[in-house]
Amino acid sequence: MTFEPQNQFEESLIEATVDPACRPQFYKDLVESDVFIIQEGPPPEKQGSVTLTEGYSLQIRHIEHNGKSYIPVFSSLQRLQAVIERESGYIALNALEFMKITAGSDLLLNPGSEYGKELTKEEIASIIDGTIWQPSERYVAEKDIQVTLGQPANYPRELVEVLIRFFKNTKQVKRAYLAHFYNPETDEKPHTLIALEVTENWDVVMASCGIIARDVPSPDPPVDFLQITGKGGLEDYFLRECKPFYEKKLFGMF
Repeated sequence: MTFEPQNQFEESLIEATVDPACRPQFYKDLVESDVFIIQEGPPPEKQGSVTLTEGYSLQIRHIEHNGKSYIPVFSSLQRLQAVIERESGYIALNALEFMKITAGSDLLLNPGSEYGKELTKEEIASIIDGTIWQPSERYVAEKDIQVTLGQPANYPRELVEVLIRFFKNTKQVKRAYLAHFYNPETDEKPHTLIALEVTENWDVVMASCGIIARDVPSPDPPVDFLQITGKGGLEDYFLRECKPFYEKKLFGMF
């Protein structure tokens, strides 16, 4: 059956499946959207979008997929109806609220459909507490350290192309640079370091880039990010010796 998007959430899901540059936006759309859930037992008094009152008993169907237990959720009523084999009750709840209710469980979005996604309990926890939009860890040098910077022999072209597409739709990013980086204090081997000059919301921009870097292969993982602040240090290498792989064009300029 052809997957015809029924709402903005499904359009976002398709875009994120096709293009990793769209995946940060998918998570933003997810928490603002309703998901449809098959309810076991007697049909609920009201079907459709509901607000659960205190004491409401929610009987949720689980399924097995690749040897794991999941709660199936659906991005529209049409997706749910396409897979059920008998008449069943259903309800629609805000996705973020449902994830809070079922915290600790893995969700499977649109099982049996062309477009879907596994949401692990760890990923869900980061969505609930907001850490998905924060750096996974920060590093601050507490002493002078001799590090190595240069250009990579194996350029991460696929990652760069995806990031460029993301930056074009992200007004906060002014410039982006790339280097091969090695810190003997923290690194087992050289890896990719991307430096960004942003106007605001550094944590959100960097976390979005991290979501993309997690899903796009890179010849020298992991991928770290550095903010250009004008305070010197590592930044001088990028500003003095590197040409940005992305630079936002001013309106009306070419």
